[in-house]
Amino acid sequence: MRKIILTFLATVVTMTNTMAGDFKTTGNGTVWTMTMLAETAGTGVAKTEAKTFKMTGNVEIAQGDKFKIEDGIKVMMGDNVRLTICGDADFRAGERVLFTAADDTSKPYGIFVDNDQSVTYFTNIDFEYAGLKNFGAFGLEADNCTFTRHNAVSGSSALNMGTSGAEFRITNCTFTECAKSAIGGAANYMTPVTIENCTMTGNGTANMNTPQINLTTAAQVVIRNCRITGNPAHNMVGGIVVSNLVGLTGELNTLIEGNEIRDNRFGLATYCEQTATIKNNIIVNNNHETNPNNGGSGINIYDPYKTQSTIITGNYIEGNLWGITIIGGRDVNVGKTENKNAADYNPGLNVFLNNGFGGTIYDLYNNSGNTVYAQGNHWKSVATQDRESIETVVFHKNDNSALGEVIFMPALDTDPTAVDAITASDTRTMIYTLDGNVLNTADTGELPRGIYIIKTFTGNTATIRKIAVK
Repeated sequence: MRKIILTFLATVVTMTNTMAGDFKTTGNGTVWTMTMLAETAGTGVAKTEAKTFKMTGNVEIAQGDKFKIEDGIKVMMGDNVRLTICGDADFRAGERVLFTAADDTSKPYGIFVDNDQSVTYFTNIDFEYAGLKNFGAFGLEADNCTFTRHNAVSGSSALNMGTSGAEFRITNCTFTECAKSAIGGAANYMTPVTIENCTMTGNGTANMNTPQINLTTAAQVVIRNCRITGNPAHNMVGGIVVSNLVGLTGELNTLIEGNEIRDNRFGLATYCEQTATIKNNIIVNNNHETNPNNGGSGINIYDPYKTQSTIITGNYIEGNLWGITIIGGRDVNVGKTENKNAADYNPGLNVFLNNGFGGTIYDLYNNSGNTVYAQGNHWKSVATQDRESIETVVFHKNDNSALGEVIFMPALDTDPTAVDAITASDTRTMIYTLDGNVLNTADTGELPRGIYIIKTFTGNTATIRKIAVK
């Protein structure tokens, strides 16, 4: 095996200032709607048919005024046209609303929120070609919204986050075939964000060095129960990046949990200082990097400054060019089972299968000088879970004396993600996460994506099975 140096994505530092629109409201407390704008001279908004509006110029809702979306409307926006919100706004629609391009040649900006008074809520809003950008002090919440074929005029992401400290919550949204990232923020802003139950498919159609989710570290960054699927033709586009490339400090916590990440250039990566937990993800076939020296990892830990602490547990990692690659880091824990009472106890429970290229398996590549614990895992790429067999799929000190050792024994003899058949009638069922937490529900159909242990009691007999919810 040979030592490699993996290149990484540099996020772009962006700053956008509010620009005066072609029409600006007076800020006298008026509650504006698209109908009111269409009925007001000089706004550049016209009502073309029932519930359909056309915007040919920029509109700014001034601080002091409010904007309320009307149910079931369609807003057709001209080239580079945007609706700027500086006052309160409510985009919670009872019937779906569409913001789209006015014609085939228009590339609309979409909606820019610069509201320093309150959180802005979006529900049931469809963005087609247009985007959503927020630089307000209170952030936004978006639920059940869609973003399709975003043109990147409003920034590098379909949903672009700004203002350090503003909080974002994005749930049950879909992002499809957007030009660059689905969700992203500036490298110099610490923006807490929770992204849950979202679907990203084929974003990055411009095929640039941008992942589908491109975030900067913050007090809390959570990406949970999402499905991120790439397009093999976009061989420059990765899955998830959470980075800290400008030396941000403080409380920096990242949780990437229960996601399914498939068919991207790489799966997920955490860069530089942060405390990261990566657990219960399904990371498969992220192998579309044309040069393995430049990427293709299922999980990549990059931290030359040795400030990142990372827990990796319960992940299923298959068919990537590299399984897990570690470049630096302060403490990368892929499984430490020696003492269940220790603060750094990690049951491992990661499964590795056929991560490699050119006929060689690279399930775990420790390209650092640190000792890495990787106990309690199942190395499915080899037939038997003994030291000699696992050694063939792990690259570390034994392959290059300048590198740190990987301590991978003891390993798991059985695959913790396998589903065992159960024939007895269920009398009582308990569901556990891989870290031992008991879930309240016994209905596996309601479980989010991830890996679970199911214990069923029938009389005096207990049966245990492991499931992967995909």
